[in-house]
Amino acid sequence: MKQTEVFAMLSKPDICHYFDEMSQVHMYTKHYLLISEEISEDGITFLQPLKEHRDAYDHLMRVFALSMKDREGAEAEKYALDNVKKAFGHEYRAFFDTADWFTYICRKYIREELSFRAKKKKYEQTYADFEEVKTFLNEVPFLYLSIGKKKMSVIMNRF
Repeated sequence: MKQTEVFAMLSKPDICHYFDEMSQVHMYTKHYLLISEEISEDGITFLQPLKEHRDAYDHLMRVFALSMKDREGAEAEKYALDNVKKAFGHEYRAFFDTADWFTYICRKYIREELSFRAKKKKYEQTYADFEEVKTFLNEVPFLYLSIGKKKMSVIMNRF
């Protein structure tokens, strides 16, 4: 199989769909990963999303390496689609790992801000729903986890 045939195969709608979705998820992940690094006072980078990006890249390179393998026709298309789906799964996990980390950093920052009694009292006086918002912020990571599991299941079963 020639590299031009690999590129032609990648332009098929079922594969293009994954590339469209994957690129959007990747850009959102990168956006929030950079914000998380800025907010983190220590400038700490969370490695798990980067590992997922690397794993996604590896699956995509397997597709581009089809020109070096003996696969042809339907077998090559199935191999390409399977690896693009796996790459998408890694990008998706990178997003939710980033979202988890981002909410952790935000909650930590908020908790530190509110840890001083004087500040807490001022917030309670200013915002009537302060306790409700505080409780909600502590539930956000569990909401992300729930949404991520449902969304991943729906997306992977759709195709």
